[in-house]
Amino acid sequence: MKRDMDIIRKILLNVEADKYQLGESVHLDGFPDEICGHHAALIFDAGLAEGHLIRCDGYGIMGAIIERLTSAGHDFCDGIRHDTIWNKAKAHILKPGASLGLPVLVEWVKIEVHRLAFGPPTH
Repeated sequence: MKRDMDIIRKILLNVEADKYQLGESVHLDGFPDEICGHHAALIFDAGLAEGHLIRCDGYGIMGAIIERLTSAGHDFCDGIRHDTIWNKAKAHILKPGASLGLPVLVEWVKIEVHRLAFGPPTH
């Protein structure tokens, strides 16, 4: 299964907006729970949220429950919420065939949020 950063973004913003009730598994319209669960696992791996995966013997990850965003997850949401930053990330960091991965994206978003708040760095 390929990683889809748009799915990761949607899940994180849904968690931040409390769209999943306590104990409710992560879901997105148009995507199977297994896809959402796999992407939630990537979110957990990156330290952006805490929760647990729903597994089934012989089938692997069948879904996920996200209990909370971490501080890093909230910071990341502060950046990816803005379409301007997200579209810029897709053009520069998430190029098809040359994606630099979630950890690089997280660091890049931090820099862009800082740039938005304080302007470009001075030397």
